[in-house]
Amino acid sequence: MANLSTSAGSCSPPRKRAKAHLGPVVDTVIAVSAVVENSPTQPSPLVIPAVTLESLPAELRRRLLFSITNLEDLRALVLASPVFHQQYLLDRKPLLGAALETTLGSVLVDAYAVQTSVSLCQPTADPESRQHAIRSFMDKYVELRSASPDRILEACKTDDHLIGIAVFYRSVAQHLVLECAARFLYNFDSALEVGNLSAMERTRLLRALYRFQLYCNLFGPGPEEDRSPHGFFLPDILAIFFCTFKPWEIEEIHCLYILVRDKYKATLEAIRAVVHKDRHNTPPGTSDIDGECKIVTVTVSFSLRKQADNSAVLLKGLRQGIAERGLRLFYAVLRTSDHEELAKRMQNYMKTPGVVEFVLEPSTQARRRLRHPLDEDRAEARGERLPFSGDTENGPALAWVTVWGGRYSNRYGGNLPERLKRRGYVFWDAERLLNSRGEGTLMRTLEAIRYLTSREIPRSTNG
Repeated sequence: MANLSTSAGSCSPPRKRAKAHLGPVVDTVIAVSAVVENSPTQPSPLVIPAVTLESLPAELRRRLLFSITNLEDLRALVLASPVFHQQYLLDRKPLLGAALETTLGSVLVDAYAVQTSVSLCQPTADPESRQHAIRSFMDKYVELRSASPDRILEACKTDDHLIGIAVFYRSVAQHLVLECAARFLYNFDSALEVGNLSAMERTRLLRALYRFQLYCNLFGPGPEEDRSPHGFFLPDILAIFFCTFKPWEIEEIHCLYILVRDKYKATLEAIRAVVHKDRHNTPPGTSDIDGECKIVTVTVSFSLRKQADNSAVLLKGLRQGIAERGLRLFYAVLRTSDHEELAKRMQNYMKTPGVVEFVLEPSTQARRRLRHPLDEDRAEARGERLPFSGDTENGPALAWVTVWGGRYSNRYGGNLPERLKRRGYVFWDAERLLNSRGEGTLMRTLEAIRYLTSREIPRSTNG
């Protein structure tokens, strides 16, 4: 039963709760009951036994399981019935694969990449070996992005691979989709509510989450133990990883990063304020010679304040380093309200600087254009038109088209103001932008921001 569970903190729900997910299952049972009742092989309706899930023949139980293509519904039934759990174990790989394909859609390949890359770079690997592993991995990942779901699932060699994908989705990704959507919309207008995300909005948010996690797995310091440096120059990281995506998809990743970074920034500032206050309230002679500030716990040191006061660049790098630990830590921080526990987390992970902001800043993009010119750069230079053609997986959102005036642009990251990114502007469908609260609130806000920041947005000399 533990195979579909996420952790000890998210144990299997009670059976009564699980039954709430079984709408499709109940429909199937009713259909099976009708077949049994109308079967000519039955001598009399009076002797037909009551049909329950567990009493179905093995082949019907198997067919019923394969009819459930939603991960949550599959999990609910497997956890609710020991009989179906045993049946599930017999066909776990195809059952779990089908459920993941339905649940994740086109993001399945990104989820596969995240799971595969977890153990790619060992902490003790030398830079040359790590570079080779990352380049080889990215080549295969880019190739798989155009592959069919069946081929992606075939690449999952073991059940454990699929279980790992399911666990990360259930324990982290599915929660952060709604959490991040709510935070982005709040920055547009505190009165706005998420409501129901459209399929495309959910896809954009999900792929940004998985792709940012993939970046962390490949180029970050590691979720726990610090890894050896990868040795890549900033323009090379941009070319090897980010430039394999469309420019508006890179912007999705950067918007998500800004959200994560801002949370850590606020958290560190809150800790620093408490440390600063405690230091000034400490009676003379009670502090040790290292300047430790005893707030709630001695693990929060005065070094947090010293780093902020003495080097803004260092603190910026350390914030990036915390963000590059990945989304599990971020989700844990979001769920932590206790100041002492939060301070311990920050102190444990505030060790290694990160570089994602430096990778996506305009100067790095300019160097990348010189070292690794792309067709997208030439499309921008030609001033090619890029009209909005609907909310599709391969096309840009209306907000991206609006910001760039309907022209192709291969600029993102630091080339665009953070006030746009904090609103998650590239995630929203046209319908939400145009019809929010019946007055076009989001679209008017977006257009106002574009007008006010038009001088901040660089334009191609030919565009």
